[in-house]
Amino acid sequence: MKTDISVLGRVSRFLRGFRRDDGAVAVQFALVALPLAITVFGVFDVSRASNEKMHLQDALDAAALAAARSPATTDSQLQAIGASVLAADLSVSKAVLKSSSFKLEGSKVVATAQATISPYVAGLWLDGDMVLGAETEVTRSANNLEVALALDVTGSMSGSKISDLKDAAKELVDLVVQDVQTPYYTKLAIVPYSMGVNLGGYAQAARGSYSSGTCTSPGCQNYKFTNARGNLVTFPISTCVTERTGSQAYTDAAPGGAPVGRNYPSTNNPCPSATIMPLSTDRSALKSRIDDLQAAGSTAGQIGVGWGWYMVSPNFGSLWPAASRPAPYGTEKLLKVMVLMTDGDFNTTYCNGVISKDAGSGSGSSNDKINCNATNGDAFAQAKTLCTNMKAAGVIVYTVGFDVGGAQQAQNLLQSCATDAKHVYLPSSGAALKDAFRAIGQDISQLRLSR
Repeated sequence: MKTDISVLGRVSRFLRGFRRDDGAVAVQFALVALPLAITVFGVFDVSRASNEKMHLQDALDAAALAAARSPATTDSQLQAIGASVLAADLSVSKAVLKSSSFKLEGSKVVATAQATISPYVAGLWLDGDMVLGAETEVTRSANNLEVALALDVTGSMSGSKISDLKDAAKELVDLVVQDVQTPYYTKLAIVPYSMGVNLGGYAQAARGSYSSGTCTSPGCQNYKFTNARGNLVTFPISTCVTERTGSQAYTDAAPGGAPVGRNYPSTNNPCPSATIMPLSTDRSALKSRIDDLQAAGSTAGQIGVGWGWYMVSPNFGSLWPAASRPAPYGTEKLLKVMVLMTDGDFNTTYCNGVISKDAGSGSGSSNDKINCNATNGDAFAQAKTLCTNMKAAGVIVYTVGFDVGGAQQAQNLLQSCATDAKHVYLPSSGAALKDAFRAIGQDISQLRLSR
């Protein structure tokens, strides 16, 4: 381009050097120089257009990549993301963007764009502006997704807290569970927990059968025992479950060989009404289950953690219908995720399926506790061990502490359980809780599309 301008300068100086009587020669040379100048500037227009076309292509490539990595699942969502990135990248361009298109075709994001540039000289033989075009496609990475949502529905979640939790959890369902379930699926399970986890119709398969009548050792329909005040009381079995004990207490070994704990609750701290929901792609059903959540009872968070793991564990798959069974660990293109939400201390531990006498404050009176200490010890320690083993199995763990500012043990647990510090959220208000769940939902969706 510098050479072309230099040539024009020399031509101009040459023409000025002619004497008046050399006019005829000058006119003849001018007739030659004019098309030469037009040609030079025409080449300059082509060079500008070529540079802008490369810029347009680079910008479209970046925009298509951003759209492909986003959680968008519809053409309109892809268009909004891609067009925004494209416009930003072209903000310093001399070309004017006229149109763009971002569409999902199978596993690919297909993008096209058209822009125009006004020529200096080439417009003499072109009808209007020079038109630039670009197209690209990005193969979208994707993974199958299995997510368990362990939600604290204890008494301290009453009032606006439980309402905020429902709204936040339902939005996460919408973000994670996609409309299109092929070629990759996205499934989510719900684990409401308080003093235990209610398995409903799945309870017997998980904790084993029991005999009818009343007995003085756990395993009957009615369990007679001495409470922490030294009185004989009888509690009936429930469909809730408690900690697993023994060598498999902190593993996800199949319940057939290592049943989880039974639960004999008092009427003052009953099994929660909300039952678990295994992995599902039915957003309406998942949100309906969330709407049914009611706040009541004390906090056996370690049991919530355990069942958050079990819902995505292939070893517990025999409990569920075929469509809800988790895929094996190590399956290619598969992410397993657990989200743990709590609003405070884990205060409820068990001995023989009854709340232990050394359970923490807020777990009930001594009339409702058995006269023995917790078989597995401290609830926080149990939860941490379960989280460690869950992460070792490849499960990604997010933690959400709702208004836990003064509960140091709870904060320590949330930091310890999470995959890393970026997976910890400590919202202090209902609005912040919704923001946290929204951020987690978006992050999970991005993991699904980028890993």
